[in-house]
Amino acid sequence: MRRWGIRKKVLVVTLVPTLLTTLILGLFFTYSWVNNIESLLSDRGESLSRQLAAGSEYGLFTANRSLLSSLSNALLEEQDVRSITFYGSDGRRLLHTGPGSSQAPASGTLPPDHAMRMAGENSTRFVTPVYLQDLMIETMLDPDARQSMSELKEPLGWVSVEMSHVRTEKETYKAMLISLLLVLGGVLLSLAIAMRLSRAFTDPVFELNEAVAKLKEGKLDTRVHTGAGPEFEQLESGLNDMAEELSKAQAEMQQNIDQATGDLRETLETIEIQNIELDFARKEALEASRIKSEFLANMSHEIRTPLNGIIGFTELLLKSPLPRQQRDHLNTIRKSSEILLTIINDILDFSKIEAGKLILDRVPFQLRDIIEEVMVMLAPAAHSKNLDLAPLVYNDVPDNVMGDPLRVKQIITNLVNNAIKFTQTGEVVLRASLEDEDQENNRVTVKISITDSGVGLSRAQQQSLFNAFSQADASTARQYGGTGLGLAISKRLVEEMGGQIGLESELGKGSTFWFTLNTELSATGEVVTPRDALKGEKVLYLEHQKTTGLAVEHMLRDWGMVVDRVASSGAMQEQIEEAQKSQAGYAVAIVGITRNLLNSSQYRNLLHNLEVERDCRTLLLTPTLESHDPGLSGLASGHLTKPVCRNALYDELLLLVHGINAGGRAIDSYAPGTGRQARNNVPRVLAVDDNEANLKLVMTLLDDCQLEAESACNGFDALSKARQKPFDLVFMDLQMPGMDGVETTARIRELDTNTHRTPIIALTAHALADEQEALAKQGFDGYMAKPISSSELTAIIREYTGYDCGNRSTPPNFSEVRDTRKPLRPSSRRVQEDCVSVSESIQLAAGKADLAEELFSMLVEQLRPDMQKIRDFWAEGDMDSLLDCVHKLHGATRYCGVPELRAAANQLETALKCSAPDIGAHKDQLLEAMERLHAWSEQTDWQPLFRQDQYQTGTAP
Repeated sequence: MRRWGIRKKVLVVTLVPTLLTTLILGLFFTYSWVNNIESLLSDRGESLSRQLAAGSEYGLFTANRSLLSSLSNALLEEQDVRSITFYGSDGRRLLHTGPGSSQAPASGTLPPDHAMRMAGENSTRFVTPVYLQDLMIETMLDPDARQSMSELKEPLGWVSVEMSHVRTEKETYKAMLISLLLVLGGVLLSLAIAMRLSRAFTDPVFELNEAVAKLKEGKLDTRVHTGAGPEFEQLESGLNDMAEELSKAQAEMQQNIDQATGDLRETLETIEIQNIELDFARKEALEASRIKSEFLANMSHEIRTPLNGIIGFTELLLKSPLPRQQRDHLNTIRKSSEILLTIINDILDFSKIEAGKLILDRVPFQLRDIIEEVMVMLAPAAHSKNLDLAPLVYNDVPDNVMGDPLRVKQIITNLVNNAIKFTQTGEVVLRASLEDEDQENNRVTVKISITDSGVGLSRAQQQSLFNAFSQADASTARQYGGTGLGLAISKRLVEEMGGQIGLESELGKGSTFWFTLNTELSATGEVVTPRDALKGEKVLYLEHQKTTGLAVEHMLRDWGMVVDRVASSGAMQEQIEEAQKSQAGYAVAIVGITRNLLNSSQYRNLLHNLEVERDCRTLLLTPTLESHDPGLSGLASGHLTKPVCRNALYDELLLLVHGINAGGRAIDSYAPGTGRQARNNVPRVLAVDDNEANLKLVMTLLDDCQLEAESACNGFDALSKARQKPFDLVFMDLQMPGMDGVETTARIRELDTNTHRTPIIALTAHALADEQEALAKQGFDGYMAKPISSSELTAIIREYTGYDCGNRSTPPNFSEVRDTRKPLRPSSRRVQEDCVSVSESIQLAAGKADLAEELFSMLVEQLRPDMQKIRDFWAEGDMDSLLDCVHKLHGATRYCGVPELRAAANQLETALKCSAPDIGAHKDQLLEAMERLHAWSEQTDWQPLFRQDQYQTGTAP
């Protein structure tokens, strides 16, 4: 009902009670009227039946039909009487007057003692028994007769009066009709009243609605007067007042609109003039942007071209023998040039991003290799400040991912370099963890964070740190330099890759820069060889830098090695000694030291004791070394610089533990590829550049590679030489006067045949164009940016010609430097006898120290030849000659204090004489003892030991 209108509500409220009341009263009075009619008919029938029974007593008693007939005829004159019937005492009909059935009812159906009513469809019959009454005088005077008459109980007969229903039904219909008319009249009257009331309510409302609609249409002169009562008068007054106020407001607003329209017309004219000026300014800005791009490209070429010569020739000079002062000056020149090159690269990268010309590669790469390359590259800067630089890559981080490795490396380099720059003491830690993994789409989100213990940043500095050309300290007296573009470029690169970048910092407590790398997993990743060759081997690890120790221990445990940590050099010596006593020595001892311990005599004694006295292989981990002086690294069997790389550490441990040189691979000799013409297996190379310094640098690098190289200073000269003879590789500068590199390349391409296609590599310093894609369309096979590095040059020569420029001063198939290292035997897992006892030597020489020194010197000089003889005799199977050699060696050891070698020679000689089955094991034990004695003599200044009194009764350390 809430949604009903006023009219509907008034009609419902008015009609429903009236209808219900009228209907109930009509039904009640109709029902009463009909009942009264029926009761009246029943009463008249019973009364007429009783009267007839009383009047017919004599007739029935005397069976006088004439009398009965006259009674019935008289009674038929009554209203509603249809027929009269007389029955005898036996129930048979005596007389019937009027219409109806002539059949008498069965005697058993007539009641002898009371009246009966028999209702039919059209009539009702009233049957009354007739008894004999004592009305005679004689009977009344004779008591006996009266007594006898009263004892008669049987009726004389019955009388039946049939009453018709015709008039009763007419009266009933009449009553119902009158009731219906009364009900309808009441309903119509109520409806008329309800309609009148509803109109009294709704008509004023409609008038008000119409007035509101007119006001809505803007006819503010509308007024309303309904005259419907005080309530509506208040509403009318409010509406009329509102219309009046609106009319006034419209007039005022129209006035304001007219004024505003005039002002707007003037403003539009001004804006139109400004638009014309902005259009001119936009064209000027576009032209300025184009000029800026061309300027940056040209400046890139103009700046990189001399930088190429500066850096290239500086590196060439550093390879030559120079005084220390000149080498320092050259290093300063190289570092300054590299800083300038970094600034130029940042500016050009930022220009690329701003111009929307930065294109990201999507190639598979090894994430851990990228991280390790950055750490190794920035390690010298960190170690020069005595900082601990360590990468922590968790096991669940996938290695084979898709993306742009160069840009990822650039982001990590910027963040790590900033951390090193703003940290004076402590550490810089890179952590890589798996943030999210979507196996259905084969995607992962890797979070890389760089934490430092530097100066930290305030909230104000953090808010503007990722803006271009912005620094935490922008004053002229700032301590740290830079362009302020590194973080801005990193932020844009991360966003281009679909990741996020941020920082967490507190002033004075260091900073943590992080970014997420949202990438796909590489489906064609490299097959990783399982590194299980070191599984179960025991390692003892001493490390002074906590985070580096955690990273190295994490890698060792990942390879299945058992790692024990010690805190000092003394604890390491004691633990190795205890382990050897229990016949469960360590496979290798890893010693990590800081920069200030490189010249420590304590660690020099530690390495000497482990390598020589305990026969335990050691691996030394040091910061980046500036000098070529081996120092402590010369005392250890292996040496690596921090931060430690996985492959280098695994290969070094494999060599120290099992003697397997996994890093020594022969260098492939040059084999010309299909379609490449070469003479004497050396490719022919043409270098083209209009800058004399750059051309000289390229030619010098090609000469170092022992290539057949020719030069050309312009495109015409290069084309002329290409027509005279084919080249296996051409390095082409792009910007040259006359015929530039692109046109020269197109002319050379016309000289290519089906069997020979000249690879042409572009040399350019441009950084704003889409170099690789554009150059590939112009006929170039590759691209090398200036300044040129010797490593990139040799890599391109190897890729396009198959010729390896590495170490060409040595014969072909010469192994890497690691192959020249002396063979290493595994660490001893048990306690060894003393290698050398100076006091015993002097005692065997009758107390003469000079004789003992001479005998020991003779034994040491004979070690190398005897070792070679023993190996040769064993290889040839000449046991007799082997026995003679061992016998002589055994005899020599009897006069020198060499307990370990003497025992080994004695055991092998005994085994040879007895033809024991374990001769091979004794032979290996003897060779190990000889190698250990030789190593002791090489690493120990033993001559003074024989000449000092303090060693006459002691054992050499």
